[in-house]
Amino acid sequence: MELWLVRDVSAWLVGAVLIVGVPAVTLGLDILIHRTLPHRRLNQHNDVTGVIVSLVGVAYAIVIGLCVVSLWEGYTDAKDAVREEAASMTALIPGSVVFDEQTHQVITDGVIRYETALVTDWKARHERGTERERTADLSRLATLVGSLRAETDAQRFYINHAIDKIGKAEQYHHDSDAEADDSRMSPVMWFGVLVSTGAVLTMCLFFGLDDGLVRRALLTMASTVIATNLFLIVEMNYPYYGSFAVTPDSYQSVVDDLRQDN
Repeated sequence: MELWLVRDVSAWLVGAVLIVGVPAVTLGLDILIHRTLPHRRLNQHNDVTGVIVSLVGVAYAIVIGLCVVSLWEGYTDAKDAVREEAASMTALIPGSVVFDEQTHQVITDGVIRYETALVTDWKARHERGTERERTADLSRLATLVGSLRAETDAQRFYINHAIDKIGKAEQYHHDSDAEADDSRMSPVMWFGVLVSTGAVLTMCLFFGLDDGLVRRALLTMASTVIATNLFLIVEMNYPYYGSFAVTPDSYQSVVDDLRQDN
């Protein structure tokens, strides 16, 4: 739903709008409400209002906390999937020594080309998503392994193992592409978060406090905390975009290590 907000808008701008805008709206509502409901009228109900707001606030904190934890787990899962994809093909290199030196070198070069292509095409890859074409370097590796002729049990084992690894790499690739534009927060969850956020902020406005400066300071702090939570949810909703985006650093590390060893 808000993919464009994470992908096309600076995280600093999103954070500034939320962290400045939510307190500003809250203070504006405070002025409007208390023109009709003066604080001397609300003071006498502070005990009851405080209990209700406390109960609702605890429930709201639990909901927001669960959302943030769930989104963080989704981010770490996406990062782990990238690391697994990056490391999966490196297993082809050590075992290729069962063939001649030329074959070993060709397979090593093929894995390096594959990992380099993933780094180079990282952004375009997620823009195309599941519509992307199959990675050409992975196809060449599959063709190369398929053309090998095994003469020993070790070579036959290597070919079967390499074909399995290539298949898993393709699976990792498809899973990553499918998740690129997949929102972790469903519309129903967003509805619940936004409605509960509005309810909590509105209930805070029904506290009676004669000292206007203190009242505005408390409202600003409360609404800033809530706005910060919303910012985290927005930015973590899509693990491949935004300030928390999963990057191709894992692939680059593999390429650098292989080139050093090669």
